[in-house]
Amino acid sequence: KGFTGTVTLPGSKSLSNRALLLAALSEGTTVVENLLESDDIARMIEALVKVGIKIDQAKRFTENRIVIEGNAGPFDVSSQGECELFLGNAGTAMRPLAAL
Repeated sequence: KGFTGTVTLPGSKSLSNRALLLAALSEGTTVVENLLESDDIARMIEALVKVGIKIDQAKRFTENRIVIEGNAGPFDVSSQGECELFLGNAGTAMRPLAAL
């Protein structure tokens, strides 16, 4: 006999932050699901919001998904003057954000 079903693996810190960054740089709306719940992910979300990315987290803890309105390219923080980001020890957030 066969069987069917769905297996949902826990999110990975590295993949979660990459998905967030790619969604933020993309054009249009992206739904990101199954994010790992960790300090690194929280720091990345905070940083993206600080650089002007719109993130709807209303279903983050109930359905484990967020909706991101992409920037269609690099972030423009020139109107903010200096933009200081607190990333804690989140190397998976710091390294890619430093490149942008």
